[in-house]
Amino acid sequence: MDETERLKSLIISAAQALWEDKEALTRFLDVVRRSEAFTKLADTLAESEVRPAKATFYGVQSRKFQV
Repeated sequence: MDETERLKSLIISAAQALWEDKEALTRFLDVVRRSEAFTKLADTLAESEVRPAKATFYGVQSRKFQV
């Protein structure tokens, strides 16, 4: 598993955990957007009206950080 997959899984898992605290979620996703590699993922999570699905829903292979 490469580092990118692990980071995607971590980002999605953190978004799930922060979902109820919209201010914290917004700040977290703003930090994620600083990396060009994850801007689209952050935008997708920010636009979602429902809590993110497990990382595998987004095509992430790593399960390291999944709850």
